[in-house]
Amino acid sequence: MMSKGCMIFAFFLLCTCAFAYDQKRFEEGEELFRRCIPCHGQYGNKQPMGKRDISRLPEKDISNILRDYALGKSEGAMNAQASLLDQQKIAALATYIASMKIKQGSEVFALRCSGCHGKDASKSAFGKSGKVSNLTEPELIRVLRNYQSGVYAHGSTANAMKGRAISLNDNEIDALARFVDTL
Repeated sequence: MMSKGCMIFAFFLLCTCAFAYDQKRFEEGEELFRRCIPCHGQYGNKQPMGKRDISRLPEKDISNILRDYALGKSEGAMNAQASLLDQQKIAALATYIASMKIKQGSEVFALRCSGCHGKDASKSAFGKSGKVSNLTEPELIRVLRNYQSGVYAHGSTANAMKGRAISLNDNEIDALARFVDTL
């Protein structure tokens, strides 16, 4: 029978190994995605030849789509690219693509929001606003769109936020909301 200390150590070791594996898979996916940027864009949100915005897809869907292209079950320009991928590379690519919206949101937040709301979105801007970190993804999207449309049009923070919100496109709003929801 294992002692409590040995069980804690084993759990810690298992978590460390799982993190290292995920990190390695993420890095492999990042490297593989460089070949995808010309068609899908830096964040996977371009729609090549009228196809889908892959940045919005869950990891499992991305993996299934790539597998179908690799196996020739789907027809299109992706067949040649996907045929170069084995199951490990498909998994790595799917992991990376599924995380890109969060990466984009992190970059948008750091550039446009952290000055007032703090690096972790836990600050009340000017001591007047709510804490952005308390909002869910759908709530933050609704709030930003309300600022854009002028629903929130009164007060010093509303004036400052309207200018910020208007400068965001739909992809940036979605990415920002997804990122903040992870905090």
